[in-house]
Amino acid sequence: MKSKFSKVLSVLLTLTLLTGTYTLTGCSSVKGEAKVTRIMEQMSLDEKISQMIIPAIRTWNEENVTDLSAVPQLREALRRHQYGGIILFGSNIAGNEQVTRLLHDLQDNNSQIEGVATHIPYLTPVDEEGGIVIRLTSGTRMTGNMAIGATTDSVKNAEETGRILGEELAALGFNADFAPDIDVNNNPSNPVIGTRSFSDDPDLVSKLGKAYAKGLSENNIIATYKHFPGHGDTSVDSHIGTPSVEKTYDEIKKTELVPFEAAIKDGAEMIMTAHITYPLIDEPRTFGDGVTQGFFPATMSKKIITDILRTDMGYDGVVVTDALEMDAIDDAGLVPGAKGSAEYSINIATEVINSGVDILLLPMDLKNAQAATFYDDYIAGIGAKVTSGEISQDRIDESVQRILTLKAKHGMLDDSDAANSDIEKNVSDSISIVGSKNHHDAEMNMARQAITVVKNDDNALPVSNETKNIFILGRQNADATTLQFAVDELKKGSFIAPDATINIDYYYDSSADVKLHYTDDMKDKISASDVVIGFSYASGNGALDKNGPQYIGITSAINDIHAAGGKFILVSENLPYDAAIYKDADAIVLAYMGSALGTDPTDKTDSGSGLKATNANIVAAIETVFGSNKAQGHLPVNVPDVTENSDGTLSYSSTYLYERGFGITD
Repeated sequence: MKSKFSKVLSVLLTLTLLTGTYTLTGCSSVKGEAKVTRIMEQMSLDEKISQMIIPAIRTWNEENVTDLSAVPQLREALRRHQYGGIILFGSNIAGNEQVTRLLHDLQDNNSQIEGVATHIPYLTPVDEEGGIVIRLTSGTRMTGNMAIGATTDSVKNAEETGRILGEELAALGFNADFAPDIDVNNNPSNPVIGTRSFSDDPDLVSKLGKAYAKGLSENNIIATYKHFPGHGDTSVDSHIGTPSVEKTYDEIKKTELVPFEAAIKDGAEMIMTAHITYPLIDEPRTFGDGVTQGFFPATMSKKIITDILRTDMGYDGVVVTDALEMDAIDDAGLVPGAKGSAEYSINIATEVINSGVDILLLPMDLKNAQAATFYDDYIAGIGAKVTSGEISQDRIDESVQRILTLKAKHGMLDDSDAANSDIEKNVSDSISIVGSKNHHDAEMNMARQAITVVKNDDNALPVSNETKNIFILGRQNADATTLQFAVDELKKGSFIAPDATINIDYYYDSSADVKLHYTDDMKDKISASDVVIGFSYASGNGALDKNGPQYIGITSAINDIHAAGGKFILVSENLPYDAAIYKDADAIVLAYMGSALGTDPTDKTDSGSGLKATNANIVAAIETVFGSNKAQGHLPVNVPDVTENSDGTLSYSSTYLYERGFGITD
């Protein structure tokens, strides 16, 4: 039976065809709509619900899934239902050729499902934001969003980042990216967004998010704006807890919603929800125990998804959840049912679908036979909710209509779909494109533009090439590869004296029983040095911990080098807020990314052509310290001052030490 939604669409389609009042572009759109309508009329309820689900396949029986032909049980499990897509993670990605073949095999296996009305190719999304969030270890990492925001030509750099990442994703066979992150990072204690955000200025975030998405679209990669309605002003990571934002609707209209509104006006095709509660906006609910009163995360809130996003903001594109396996959903007891049970997940899905969401991302990892049975029960259970009227048929049809329309727009419903593509050509393209020299050169150029200097007392920067004794105080042993590479490269260019003594040591050893690693030997070498270059990493409130190895290591080094008459240069690896913690440093350099320092920048991918995903930001920061690169960056966020409380603890204050836009340039 046709739903009301399908009937209305068919009438509109007929009227459009009869009047003939459409352009060539409109004709193409009408043909796509007609195909979607025909497909939907033939689909069973199981097929429709399956289109609304994207599972992960990280492992099967505890072995990483990198070759589908090696896991016949998984192949069979995937053919039980025609899912809307499959998301890959790092455990699925071992190299360019490997992941290209895996994606091709997934689409091919999907095309072999028996008994379906029509074969519908997968959405194949991946979390490839760039910076600290990537999955392609064989690709180009790029600088991360906050570093882009620090550059003078940030719009151009955002678009180029999207273009490069999109080109690599498309070469491998992905068709969607769960990026860009358009959260406004206006909380320095945010433990999960941080440098994933372009800025704490909603207007700048809006411009850069749109430019980034434009770059992706140039390669037919679907951009996904996240995390609606905004994850920037939180102090809890929704992977391990439930953040709450105590703001009114009027307040988030001025900050959090601004980038999403701009994205919608620009034609956003997909938006991802946040597992965040908004008590001053939403309505209280009774949780699964029948007693506890609280608020559902935005992912499950009709007020936020339907009333605000769909009605007030006028968005009618695809809405996808953040991963439903995250603790903010899975471990919160929000609905009846035991944790991990099909009952609990079905009840969660009911709330999510009724809120106005279209795609259920990762209710459970499809990792073994038990998980395959879970999905059988899950899909059947959602179907039973439709039959009983707890979920309306129209609500299902609306979502499937949006999903198939998106797929049609991007050519996924054409006869020449991904399963029929030339796999050998795809492999050849991925080997030549992913991690290519051109991409890494662009990445390095962008990183050099981003490096920001906010303090340089007594011309501590650049370090003179006549300096004889230099101590580099790294964070942990894993940083050694990148730091040594940068030093060796600078020695080749005479920025460091050939006879200079350079000691490199680390103040944190995560494997040691005693976490503090500021040794007497380190103290002696620092006291005998002319310059110390120390690295810090701020995320959440961890950098404010005076008992932590970072605070003890850096403050001890500052005191010891100053007592010896030398200078201390701080390199902030991640969030720039630690610039206010170590105010006694003689110079402060901001790099905006502290990931992948253990990856050799000269290491080749499995293909032997491109380079692996490395950290260009830290290399550029060290170049800036020694004068090989001229500082050009400006702060994309305000850096609050840090004050000491009466109990001796540290906290961020309400006044700024460095304001957005500040940067000392050469």
